Amino acid sequence: MASHNSLPAFDELPLRSGDPKFAAWGLWGDDDELGTLNLLTPDVVKLASQEIRTGQRITLNLPLDAFVRPMNPVRKPCDHRIIAKGHANDDELNINTQGASHWDGLRHFPYQTTLQYYNGVTQDDISGPSANSKIGIQNVAEHAIVGRGVLLDWASYATEKRIAYSPFDRFGIPLDQLLEVAALQKVEFRPGDILFIRTGWLESYRGLSIEQRRALPDRAIRSSCGVEASLEAIRWHWDNRFAAVASDTVAYEAWPSPKPAGVAMHEVFLSGWGMPIGECFDLEGLAETCKKERRWTFFLSSVPLNVPGGVASPPNAVAIL
Repeated sequence: MASHNSLPAFDELPLRSGDPKFAAWGLWGDDDELGTLNLLTPDVVKLASQEIRTGQRITLNLPLDAFVRPMNPVRKPCDHRIIAKGHANDDELNINTQGASHWDGLRHFPYQTTLQYYNGVTQDDISGPSANSKIGIQNVAEHAIVGRGVLLDWASYATEKRIAYSPFDRFGIPLDQLLEVAALQKVEFRPGDILFIRTGWLESYRGLSIEQRRALPDRAIRSSCGVEASLEAIRWHWDNRFAAVASDTVAYEAWPSPKPAGVAMHEVFLSGWGMPIGECFDLEGLAETCKKERRWTFFLSSVPLNVPGGVASPPNAVAIL
């Protein structure tokens, strides 16, 4: 099994002739279902525990009904029902797992040219006659996403630099700005880090009226800000050996992705590398605390729902400083 010290160079991707662009299929074995979460070894997690200094706990999950309507209008809003039994209560939830804060799992977004998921899994494997639970979200739930989290507060940087942008337009955050934020925060990355990027999308959403929030999913193009999916940015993510990435916006990368490298980050991260993508995380309290403490690294614990064959899940994530 590959370790972070033996991972191939980005220019060696794809590893096998005929595999999709930048794919690392087979790196951790042909039957691997964890992808970059393999980087979260016991030693990496143990080292990350040293980030706990004050014991402050900050949850990163929005309420399941945080959005007036999910950003994708075909997704059902959260429906919560109390079952009064006289002597006690039960309750039932009907949710779309991507309706609020969530991890995109490896079944979510295939390479669009071949419709293949991580390690060559096909749609038939997921929902066809031979359907099984391969690369389902249960793998993430059983392994957990636990390690050192790193926040890049680009939104505060953009405010200070007076960068004009709308979070609800397809604005791509260039890599050089992320690098400058990291330098200003004095952040040095380690293999297995879980990267969080605050774009300001959630803060702007909360500033909208109820009517504006309700109308947002009905736009002809549901665009949003996010990381620019350039070749240089994709390379940077690989070279830094991130275990997972997340942000406060709806797609992590600028959406719809203009695919300057020929593929969307969703294709490469999820289906090429097996790297979970977190979306709509609540990073406001975390950013405030990190700024106050003047450090942007923390211990991160996230255990998704254990749904065999699941596509995505609320993160159940907490940052501990």
